[in-house]
Amino acid sequence: MAFNINDRVEICKKEEGFSGIYYSAILLAAVGRTRYLVRYESRLTPNRTSLLTEAVDPDEVRPSPPESSPCDFVVSQRVDAFVDNAWRVGTVTRKVDPNYYVKLDCNGNEAHCPFYKVRRHLEWQKQNGTWLSPATGSQSNRSAAPGGEPGNSANMREEIGAIFD
Repeated sequence: MAFNINDRVEICKKEEGFSGIYYSAILLAAVGRTRYLVRYESRLTPNRTSLLTEAVDPDEVRPSPPESSPCDFVVSQRVDAFVDNAWRVGTVTRKVDPNYYVKLDCNGNEAHCPFYKVRRHLEWQKQNGTWLSPATGSQSNRSAAPGGEPGNSANMREEIGAIFD
C-alpha cells in the first residue's frame, strides 16, 4: 500500500527512548523509494519557532488509527494516552470519573489524563492493512489514510513537484 500526500499518519521513531510513542504528522512527500518527508503536528524545531519536518523510514510510519467515540476504560486495559504532545501506549491503573491514570510503557510513569486524551489501543498490521485490538484480538478495517511503501503512489508522484515549487 502507498501513502498519499497530505495523509495524516503517526510516526514511532525506532530510536532508543521512543518505543511506544506515536507522533501525529502529515505526509509531505516520498524521498526516493526509501523514506517519507513528514511534518509533525506537535513536535517543534529545536528553536521552537515552527513545526518539525523530517525524513523518516517506512517502518516508522503508520496510518492514523480510526476515530472512535470515547470509551469507558477499566483498570488494566491497554490504551493510548496523549501526554507531552504524543500518543503513548500504557495501561489504565485508576479511574477517577471521568478521568484516568495511565502507567506509560515508555518510562513507567503514571500520567493523569482527561478522558478525551485517552483512546483505545490498536496495533497496525502492515502485512494485511488492518488494525488489531490486542485486548480482543478483533480486527477493524484500515483507517481512511492508506499506508505502505514510499514512492508507489501515482498521486504522490504527481503532487511532489508542487511541494518543492
